[in-house]
Amino acid sequence: MRKLICLFMVFGIVFTMLAGCGAKSEDADSDELTPVSSLTMGQDEANGLKDKTPVQLYFINEQGTKLAAETRYIQNTDTGKGNEHMATVVLKELISGPAKGSLLKASVPKETKVTTDVKIKDGVATVDLSKDFIEKHPGGKKNEQLSLYSIVNTLTEIKDITSVQFRINGKVTKEFKGSYQIDIAYSRDTHLISNEPGKDSSIKTTTEDKDNTRDKTAQPTKEDETKKTNSETKTNADLDDEILE
Repeated sequence: MRKLICLFMVFGIVFTMLAGCGAKSEDADSDELTPVSSLTMGQDEANGLKDKTPVQLYFINEQGTKLAAETRYIQNTDTGKGNEHMATVVLKELISGPAKGSLLKASVPKETKVTTDVKIKDGVATVDLSKDFIEKHPGGKKNEQLSLYSIVNTLTEIKDITSVQFRINGKVTKEFKGSYQIDIAYSRDTHLISNEPGKDSSIKTTTEDKDNTRDKTAQPTKEDETKKTNSETKTNADLDDEILE
């Protein structure tokens, strides 16, 4: 009888130990299935960008020698209103300057206003700015070049825009601070873009979000080139070294 009681006690102890191990295993499994907070925050950030489209804005680099790209996100409601509306929104973002804390420099005087929405015809985007664009600009051949091409290279990121024509208060103006003509259309110049892009305004997204932006590597078609005459569009080689007499 005493042996039987001891045997039952041994079985009881073993059963209790096994039950305890099972409970710990279930707790461990439960912990593994609980998402950590960092993953949850990452998902929230991704959801926040779901309704936005990335665009490239070109500002002046820290050395003041070239342009550097900064990624900014605009609402899909803006991109859905057509390329002219999108170009106007992007232009205003460019004028607002680089992101806070960025080492990049503003390329357009902050006092500059977009007097009329951007218009696009036959690949040429017409940009109408207030006279502050000229009057508030510090001048200097390099600064003028970078200012003009910051607008041109930014807007030609948008699909169907191949060149940019400037207007000041609705009128054609012959020159910009003395070094560059602005009564002609400017085409994209990738040679002015630095290989070291500026800091993004936020995280990058997949290329699937860039349907409304132009491929940077795309070259103008032969048809585009034949449309450009000396009176309408200057080549990049002509403009880079051109100084008004």
